[in-house]
Amino acid sequence: MRLTDDEHTRISGAITSAERSTSGEIFCVVAQRTDDYRAVPFAWAALAAIVLAPALLWLGIPDPLWFTSGGWSDGGHPAPRLIIALYASLSAILFVATFLVVRIPPVLRLLTPRSLQRSAVHRAAVESFLSHGIHVTEDRTGVLVFLSLEDHAAEIVADEGIYAKVAHDVWGDALDALLAEVRDGRIADGFIMAIGLCGAVLSAHFPPCARNPNELPDKLIEI
Repeated sequence: MRLTDDEHTRISGAITSAERSTSGEIFCVVAQRTDDYRAVPFAWAALAAIVLAPALLWLGIPDPLWFTSGGWSDGGHPAPRLIIALYASLSAILFVATFLVVRIPPVLRLLTPRSLQRSAVHRAAVESFLSHGIHVTEDRTGVLVFLSLEDHAAEIVADEGIYAKVAHDVWGDALDALLAEVRDGRIADGFIMAIGLCGAVLSAHFPPCARNPNELPDKLIEI
């Protein structure tokens, strides 16, 4: 999902407006996704092969004797080699089938642990914070508003000059406002609301100084 030029203009205007009342800097980034979670399908496939294969054989699905008696059971016991062959075949089938199913984007999103998604979003937000030079403002008062669309998650990263005065949980309202609008497909409106709330926090602790340069571009970056 790409934002229109008009939406970019509105967001830039919101940043400019918010920064008039503070010496802090606000920067926005929206990412389509932060990770492909390539290991997740392998993990679920391995779990299915290890856990489901012996469980199904224990339940008699499939019945090993069926393969040696033309579908009839004589109450005997299958040969160990047959059990091993069935276990190997069933494990391989379950592994491949589970891997292919979990790779389907909606299924992958559902089965990816939320803690793993949060970790990926946090890592991407910190990398974006550093790569865009938000940490090199003169008074270390830069704030990044980061959104990952496919992860359905957002994060605000503030520089150390802000953390010295502002508790981390103060950004909760801005994140809630951003995500509430994004859930309804209004990405630009969500950023504008979050920017306004971040600006209010910054203006309360970092009012504009006599020399108040604009150290970061007032815009949203799509990656």
